[in-house]
This record gives sequence, C-alpha cells and structure tokens, in this order.
Amino acid sequence: MVLAATLAAACGGDDSGASDSTNATNATHATDASASDSTETAPASTDTSDGASTGATATTAGGPTSATSSDPTGETTSASGSTGETDAGTTGETGEELYAPPYDPGFAVNRPIPDGVASDPRSDAIVAQLALNVSQTKVAVATHGEVPGLYTVSEDDPLYDVDAGESLSGIQFRVPPEAQSGGGSDDPITILDPLSPEFGPFTELRMWEVDIDHDAMTLTASAAGLFHYNNDGALLNPDDSPSLARPFMGWGTGSGLSYYAGLVHHAEVDQDVIPHAIRFSYSCAHSSDQFRAPATKTDQPHPICGGNINPDADFAMDMGMRLQLDPAVDCDARTTPAPDGSDGVKETRFLRMFCRALQDYGMIMLDGTGPGGLVIYMENDLTAGWIERIGLEQWDSHSYIVRDQTTPDDGFARGPSDGIPWGQLRVLETSVFP
Repeated sequence: MVLAATLAAACGGDDSGASDSTNATNATHATDASASDSTETAPASTDTSDGASTGATATTAGGPTSATSSDPTGETTSASGSTGETDAGTTGETGEELYAPPYDPGFAVNRPIPDGVASDPRSDAIVAQLALNVSQTKVAVATHGEVPGLYTVSEDDPLYDVDAGESLSGIQFRVPPEAQSGGGSDDPITILDPLSPEFGPFTELRMWEVDIDHDAMTLTASAAGLFHYNNDGALLNPDDSPSLARPFMGWGTGSGLSYYAGLVHHAEVDQDVIPHAIRFSYSCAHSSDQFRAPATKTDQPHPICGGNINPDADFAMDMGMRLQLDPAVDCDARTTPAPDGSDGVKETRFLRMFCRALQDYGMIMLDGTGPGGLVIYMENDLTAGWIERIGLEQWDSHSYIVRDQTTPDDGFARGPSDGIPWGQLRVLETSVFP
C-alpha cells in the first residue's frame, strides 16, 4: 500500500467574473489517499475574479507594480516594424527550425535573470513558508486537467462559432478536428492560428471551461480571450502595443495573462532547454492581494482560502513574483527516483533541464491554487506526449520528478540530491528587467 497524494480540484479558475459563492461550493482541500491505485491530479487554479481584463494594456488597481521603464507594465518592448508573419526561432546546427517561446522577446517571462538583481525584502519569509508548504502538501506538476493542450490550426480547418458569454462571443475561429479540452474543473484549451482570417497573424484563442462540439462546429466556454503570440517583436495589437501575453479582446487568467505565458512546451524539452521563466500557481492561503508586472491584476487571496486572514503578512506572495533557484545548486548532480519499468534517464534529463531553467530564468507566480499548493504548469499531455519525452508517470503524474527530500511520503525514498531543493529559492525584488 503506497501513500499517494490526491490533490482534489480547488475550484473552477478564470478571470471570468464568476461568483465567489459558486466557486466556494466547488472548493476542496488537497488530501492524501492511501490506496494502491491512487492518482495524482493538480489542484485547479483559482483564477476567478470580479475584474475582467478587456484590453491589451489594461491593468487593475489595487497593487503596486515593479515597472521601471516608461511602459506602464514595466516590460521592455522591441518594436521592429516587421509584419509578424513568422514566429520562427533560431536555426540549429542541422538547419532545423528551433522552437522559441511565444510573445515579444522583451516580454518579462522570456528574459533571463541578469546578474546583480537583488532579493525582495520579504524573500526569506516567503521562501520559508513555501518550503514548509511543500513539506506538507506535495509539489504538483500539472500535465493533465487544469492545463491546456496547444493546437495549431491549418488554413483548411473550418471556422467554429465562439460563445464565451460576456468575455468573448460573436466571433469565429478555426479549430482542428483533433482538438480536445484539457479536462479537470478548469477544462481549458489554447488554439493557435498562424494567420487568422479575422484577426491576422499569430492569433491565440484561450478558453476556460470549454465545450467543443465538432458536429455543430461551436466552441462554448465560461470565459475566453484573444492574444497575439508572435515572438518577432512586431507590433500587432489594435493599440499598437507589443505581444506581451495580454488579451487584445476578452479576458486573461487570474494574473491577466494567457495560460501560454511560461507554460513548459514539448518542443523546448526536445531541444534540451527551457528558454523562459516557468509559470506556477501558489497557495491562495499564502498569497497577498498585491501584484507586480508581468501580471496585470490578481485574483488572490481567493475565497476558497477563507483561512487566509494575513494577506499583508511577510510570507504572502504577490501575483507576478519571480523566484530563482540558487545558482550554486549543481543541477547536473540532481537525481530523481524512477518508477518501475524505467531506467530513470529521461526523468533525470528533464529534472536537470528544469533545474537550469529555475536558475537562468526562474519561475513566476501567474495563478493561484488550493491551500498549501505549488503547481508547475506544463502543456497538457494531449498534445505534448510527456511519457515519451520525460519518462514514466507515477500515480498518473510526473510530479515525483521535481520533489525533494522533504516531500510527504509518495512511495519513493529520497536522498539529499533528489528533485529541486525548494528551500534554496529566493524571491527577486523585480520580475522585469530593463
């Protein structure tokens, strides 16, 4: 009998304006279940809010940002005047086109951490609380349910009618025949159109609680948003703003941004490098009511965490905070247990790649989750094929790969070199760099 984590869905999540009472009804705390056939699923995000982000540069009052430039969000822009008709990455040694993350090169999530960035004054308190949380509630790597699959359409795919209520309705968007929603209580999807007939090059549709009817050719959702995902520095949005993961129509998630911002993509794992900061969601019980760029708003602390009576405490994390793993950690020496049937090679390769990304780019809080939770966001397995790329699952999850020696019992014995040493993080004083 192996003790496994059953991280139950915390609530439906989105910047949808859904009522707090509705989400509180669906809220459950993460629990441990002792059963040999237990599964692990990441808790749902808590992206519900009564403030909708309807414009590419809209921000929500109520919290300071770390803006340091003339741009109100603190982003570094790189207008080039190009057409935005290509989002190709650089070319590899064999001439193949390399994957590059979405959005403007100056987008904070895509910027490596420069030397000399100071720690936030509250860093020690926040990291101490995070380390305590992961010793009590298992770190989750979300590859099912609460994260979207990423579908790229072709010019031959048909147009579907979109109905997402007040957030985004009355438009059409092309949908590939294999498209499926992600599952879980969030049930999200992200569809990418390299040349939308209505909205132009590199248009992204992200939807929350979506129902896809391929026969009727309809997309029905609780909320949705349109973004431009090009990464060439071209100005595409209607207000001439750069592509920074903020919607030009409709709504973003609880941070105001797209799901795609910071999502670990299968192509970058194939290339052996994650070239951006990693998106994560954090405990609503240990979150403040403040935000900083690149977030444009926050939906924290969430009503499902009614016990969070200290949103201004030193340990409370702000939406948009960037954390960095101590560069002194030897990523190439990190190890991970492997499930029966695996030699551990793929799992260890991914762990070390993930470790280096946390040192070079860090991870940014862009969502909330249930009490005590820490969830890493990756592309849904529907489109990623993670078992082929990063090894076998344990309890239907890859979460075990990144857990350290302090994790609650999940059936593996761990030593000091296993996983990510979560207590060796620091919070940076800013998440954007000039």
